[in-house]
Amino acid sequence: MFYLADFSLIIKRFVQTRDELFLGNIRGGLWPLILIFPLTVILGDFRYFNLYITFAGLQSYELMLYPLGLGWLTVVFMPKKLMVRPSALLSIASVCCAILLPFQLLSSDDIAKLAVFMAFQFFNGVCAACAFSFFCFRLNNVERLFGMALIIFYYSLYYTIYRQFPAVQAVYKTWGGIAVMAFYLVLVFLLCRNTGKAEAENDETQNSKSSIVKTVIALHIVYYSIMCMINYIESVNNIIFSLPYGLGQFSSIILIVFIMLISNRNSLYIWLMFLVFSLLGLNIVNYNSNAAHFSGSLIYGLGDGLGYIIIYYLCSGAIKKSKSIRMYKLFCFVLFIEYFFISGILSQVFDRYEGPLHVIALGIVVVLSSCCFLILPYLQRKLFKADWTDGIQLRDMAEYSQSLVETEDINVKENLNLTEREHEVFTMLLKGMSLKDIAFTLKISFSTINFHCNNLYRKLGINSRAELSAKYGSA
Repeated sequence: MFYLADFSLIIKRFVQTRDELFLGNIRGGLWPLILIFPLTVILGDFRYFNLYITFAGLQSYELMLYPLGLGWLTVVFMPKKLMVRPSALLSIASVCCAILLPFQLLSSDDIAKLAVFMAFQFFNGVCAACAFSFFCFRLNNVERLFGMALIIFYYSLYYTIYRQFPAVQAVYKTWGGIAVMAFYLVLVFLLCRNTGKAEAENDETQNSKSSIVKTVIALHIVYYSIMCMINYIESVNNIIFSLPYGLGQFSSIILIVFIMLISNRNSLYIWLMFLVFSLLGLNIVNYNSNAAHFSGSLIYGLGDGLGYIIIYYLCSGAIKKSKSIRMYKLFCFVLFIEYFFISGILSQVFDRYEGPLHVIALGIVVVLSSCCFLILPYLQRKLFKADWTDGIQLRDMAEYSQSLVETEDINVKENLNLTEREHEVFTMLLKGMSLKDIAFTLKISFSTINFHCNNLYRKLGINSRAELSAKYGSA
């Protein structure tokens, strides 16, 4: 039976479990890698150029999702060797996007423009999948968080400035879009020249790491389904105000920075806030008043921004932990399913059948959110039992390579099952380093080093550093 004390223990563990994010861990020399995925998403948003037509019973914004999903699916069937070095495929797809962009900007015929838009979206889907490979395997946690914040910053500008000022729209639709594409090609060129292969394995991955990836991908499906339902409710009732929604998106970046970079809490906090703010905003906007629509739109925008940032942050981090191309391709396949089937089928069902479908959509949102709250202990155990610290890796430092080999022999021989961070702390303790020096070297906090040290002592069956030296000093 689940008691209140059990719930308090879960909350306590939230406080103890950290992602350990520091702005100092953003590597300025990797700016092309940090920008490539956000800019791909921004380029994909060029499909919203006031094209509102119906073709074969489908709205233009619905048709755009099908080729985008097919672009992600294309990567699934690429050879693993090519996906370890995705720069070549990214460069081909980006050049195709650049060729198509002027045609979609200059075409006057709606059907022709729609066809060009769809072709553009296909190649943009390929670009997004390749860029996400770099995003997963080459960046650390704080760099990925920064990249996702850039996307939400763009959307906040889109809803607060672009939609409010026709002059900005005119620039956005003409030479502004071409300028962004030119900058994007420069990024792709730099990636092709300066990046090696992704830090991923070609074949198998550990079952425990694969299980974590599958869990967060399942959360992504939940997130996407919730957003599809909310978008349908909004389109039927037209109750979301653009300006406060954009302000809410911008506020989500500030809240992310405060919670994850300053308070240093884990990302499950943000996931729960996404659920709470989305439900709260959705309920408030249903009241028939401008004040309710404004405040509800603001809260909903806050929840939407938090959800978008954190779900891609979690998925990319879990895929990197797995070091598996197979898990990365699984994510790409799920994106195809979401764009092609979840969005496509739901859109057709909701458009073709009469009845109070917005009530059903709201019910689906409530059910999915409630399920997430109910499995909270499982998510806490599954996603954050492992070490999610993402500072400097000791294996990248040549002076520790031999020592790491020696301590790994101990780890295997005694079946200690040390995590990567515990292994590093073990190695540095045997070299006589203080906890403060270890924290400085790995660029993580002193309290986190203490946490790993205590876990290490427990696994080694000792209680002090003196016992560590006595037991392994000659190793």
